[in-house]
Amino acid sequence: MNRIQSGVWSALGAAAAGALYGVGEAGAVWVEGRLWLPSPLPLALGAAVLGAGVGLVPGALLGGITKRGASDGVVGAAMAIGLLELTLLVITDAPPFGEVPWYVGSPVALGLGAALILGAGALARLGPNPLRVALALALALVHPLLRWPETPARPAPTPGAKSVVLVTLDTTRADHLGVYGARTATPTLSRLAAEGVLYEAALAPIPVTGPSHTSLMTGLGPWSHGVLLNGIPAPEDRVTMAERLTQEGYRTGAFVSAYVLNHTIGLSRGFATYDDDFSALKGAEALLGARLLAAVSRNLNPDEVLERQGGATIDDAIAWLKEGDESRPYLLWVHLFDPHGPYAPPAPYDTAYYEGDPRSPTHTSMAQATGVAAYLQDSLRGVTDAAWVVAQYDGEISYADAQLGRLIDTIDARGDAGRTIIVVAGDHGESLGEHGVWFNHGDDLYDPSLHVPLVMRGGGLAPGARVPEVVELIDVAPTIYALLGLSGPEDMDGRVLPPTGPSAAQSARAIAFDREANLAARKAGQVTKPTHRMVGLRSPSALFVLREAEGFDDELFLGEPGPPLSPLPEDSVLDAVLAEEGGAATVEALRARAEVLLGGDVARSSAELSPEEKARLEALGYLD
Repeated sequence: MNRIQSGVWSALGAAAAGALYGVGEAGAVWVEGRLWLPSPLPLALGAAVLGAGVGLVPGALLGGITKRGASDGVVGAAMAIGLLELTLLVITDAPPFGEVPWYVGSPVALGLGAALILGAGALARLGPNPLRVALALALALVHPLLRWPETPARPAPTPGAKSVVLVTLDTTRADHLGVYGARTATPTLSRLAAEGVLYEAALAPIPVTGPSHTSLMTGLGPWSHGVLLNGIPAPEDRVTMAERLTQEGYRTGAFVSAYVLNHTIGLSRGFATYDDDFSALKGAEALLGARLLAAVSRNLNPDEVLERQGGATIDDAIAWLKEGDESRPYLLWVHLFDPHGPYAPPAPYDTAYYEGDPRSPTHTSMAQATGVAAYLQDSLRGVTDAAWVVAQYDGEISYADAQLGRLIDTIDARGDAGRTIIVVAGDHGESLGEHGVWFNHGDDLYDPSLHVPLVMRGGGLAPGARVPEVVELIDVAPTIYALLGLSGPEDMDGRVLPPTGPSAAQSARAIAFDREANLAARKAGQVTKPTHRMVGLRSPSALFVLREAEGFDDELFLGEPGPPLSPLPEDSVLDAVLAEEGGAATVEALRARAEVLLGGDVARSSAELSPEEKARLEALGYLD
């Protein structure tokens, strides 16, 4: 056999081995069952093509060099795939602030692993052809065997149990929704509010997507579950809503729209289906070829926002609903990421709230927009009118509301309305220039970042009710358990919301890392990772912000008394209050309360207050 013939046969053998490996990867995705895949065939075919492409070149080269044809192509493909998998394993970043496996970033691990793979390949070449065929078959089976899931027993649900649909709207501030009186059309939310309960003063516990969703799913504040950054896994000892309802025999499915909520952060626990794959070919994200491309892309464009449009997410959620057993109650979580930047609503929402040329030199409002997040900068290049950017944000909200409408219509058309509790909540808001924060969130505890929509329908809730009291997103899980007649975890920070529960809290709590303080400390060489935190206490008429880092002043903002949330000025009056008679004691009482969330002395916050201190705190809305 000459070199050319050998290379051709080797290429065929390598392609076949690579295709088998790809089919094995597709089988692993199917067996794992996490994604909503009505049929495995499209993924299997795509995986075979990708796998063949991965193995083709090295297999052809090896066969062409050795002149042993197809069998050496199989060995070459196996070695190439092994080396690529090893490389991805070594260069994959560990979770932030988590324990880094010893092999990550280790040239020694890479060298030893490569030596083993090459040595095994050399030995395989010395064996008979059947051994090489067996190698190819083993290559195809390795992924399904490694990812074979456990199938826990699922009890029969309680007869007549209600279903739960939780829809989270990412980066959605309440005061930009029509249902809260804004210009932005949100007919679906208005309909749900008319048929259920609207919470006028709901606040998120943190302006960061992953941690806020962890709070929604556990009923715990970030000060309890300890997740303050995206990418940090939810603690395994905290029971999620999906885990609790799985214990009750519920069918569970989640459909998220952004990589920040992918299954590695632990919110997938309890969900039989957790669909977080945004590739054109569903399931392809797990394939070797796609993972190689993703690794390259992350290095070339680290600020890319990995998301899918809400319409695609709703499509899959509706398909999941329609395929389910109608006799079994379900928990469905749908996450819509559209209002998050970059703001790029589809037509007609892109022009719904703006007319004119946003790049006209006659506009100057964008000149003041500084510190814009890196992932937004390309989309805003050349824009001179900040009003256009806000209009695009509003357009995204209207688009998300329309997609929500499709889901609600499907639920109602199935006849599920009377036996389904629907909850729609924003996970956090977005600053649009307030306090000098432009088109961003995550680093402050002001209302634009924390005041979010919250609407509930079903479960016996009276239609058309509006709740003006301050409530917290951590109250959602306890309320759902109460409406279902189930006990929840005993350690939840939240309480049952009115009108189901007795009363709302008088103030909402929030916590986040203090970006300004941490950057200054990093620049001074004092820290290498986020350390300093800030805590917020929001009453109907006041906001107190405690900053943990020395040298960074606390803040106090005062508005007019009375629910719902009164608008607050952007200037802190802390110094003026401290200068008043009794002001220092009032501020100290607020600090003691806030410090509890930092792990401070609980006894200080529970100390008996003087009548004067009680009166001042009551005037600020922090006491009944």
